[in-house]
Amino acid sequence: MGAALVVPLVSVIVPAIVSIVHDLIQLFKKEPKQPAVTDAGAGAIGLTKDEAIRSARETFGLDAVRNWNFGIIGQVKAGKSSLVNAVQGLKDNEPGAAQVGVVEVVNRPQSFPMRGAPSCVLWDMPGANTPGNPAQTYFKDKLLCAFDGLLLLSGDTFTEPDLWVLNEAKKYNIPVGLVRTKSDMHISNIMHSDNSLSPEEAQLKLIREARSNVEQNVDRAHFDNLHPKLFIASSRVLYCCVTNKQMRPEWREIDEEELLRWVREQAQKRIQHT
Repeated sequence: MGAALVVPLVSVIVPAIVSIVHDLIQLFKKEPKQPAVTDAGAGAIGLTKDEAIRSARETFGLDAVRNWNFGIIGQVKAGKSSLVNAVQGLKDNEPGAAQVGVVEVVNRPQSFPMRGAPSCVLWDMPGANTPGNPAQTYFKDKLLCAFDGLLLLSGDTFTEPDLWVLNEAKKYNIPVGLVRTKSDMHISNIMHSDNSLSPEEAQLKLIREARSNVEQNVDRAHFDNLHPKLFIASSRVLYCCVTNKQMRPEWREIDEEELLRWVREQAQKRIQHT
């Protein structure tokens, strides 16, 4: 029996995203009650909690005590930088936006403090198993134990290096959300292949195919103990939602709202007393 994959319900209430972004900004103005690093997470890389906190600060400038940190991970062309920009309400070509390219343009973690809430930092991470970033030591090398949560992105299918990172993170209780990106493009391609389908029908087909693909990948990797949450999203749709701008008629919001709710859920853990 394979892992039970959780796919959030489809949402069509775009204004709710504007409200969630506002809630996030207010949340990140509070002071965390405890660091993001746990004893188990630090122990996974052979460090004490204090050593892991210090190493993250000295290696990447990552403050796991006073800041919230979310890592955006994935292979080349997964849409990492575009997602970072969309959450910020930025287009890819605007000043301050993460650099977008068709080759791996990030060879070390790049930090992007959230606009209006600089204590929340989005990290554009190099892909696992890209040059200089071996998958087998990625969790340790990138100090993933110091993050509040990880978003593992794929524009098509999750690769073996992606699954390696997922397994290591879940093993040490680091929250991970899977994101199938570029939903707008996939819906368009589905409709192009079958012009009898409406946008709504193409959307449902995408959801079924994405869910099946992830379930097969998780089963193939024998991660039966994992229960990853899958978000199907588009950076273009998310940008329009965050900025409250009009979307194209053929675009559909799927899990963009639930994705931001997941970020909020992870962040809230550190303002609650343990």
